[in-house]
Amino acid sequence: MLQFHLQIDGKMRMARGLARLAESLADYRPVWPAIEDEFRTLIADQFRTKGEEGGAPWAPLSDPYAHWKAVHDPGRPILQRTGDLYRSLTGAHDSNAVRAAEGKSLTLGSRLPYAIYLQKGTRRMPARKAIQLTETFKQSVVGHMRAHLVRVAGQSGFRSRWKPAGMAESR
Repeated sequence: MLQFHLQIDGKMRMARGLARLAESLADYRPVWPAIEDEFRTLIADQFRTKGEEGGAPWAPLSDPYAHWKAVHDPGRPILQRTGDLYRSLTGAHDSNAVRAAEGKSLTLGSRLPYAIYLQKGTRRMPARKAIQLTETFKQSVVGHMRAHLVRVAGQSGFRSRWKPAGMAESR
């Protein structure tokens, strides 16, 4: 008869570490501020480049609307007739900015009712996406999340060979 027996010293410490790890993995709020800052910078770049930053340059204004805008709002850039949309997406404390941070989710956006029509377009107007998440931004988000997980695991008493991007292996 073959028997296998495993005894883990410090099993109470391990159980507490696992409990801390599980609790911390349900709360990503420590990473949200860095991701939010990068989001707002990305959106400012999107406006500055008229959509090119996100990979899909905005369609030019129709001739009649371009003429109307030149008369009524001379010099104002595309999607910035009042500046409200820009401020709501790039200013964390703007009254039209949406920011909902939960343990496992972060929602950023604009409360302005017309923002969705600009993002998706209509039958009469092409989409001019103010929010286009680049691959660089997405990779950065993954990097922040991974760094958080490694940090939490270490604080919970676990050692890992995984390191956040940019950190050298310690031997």
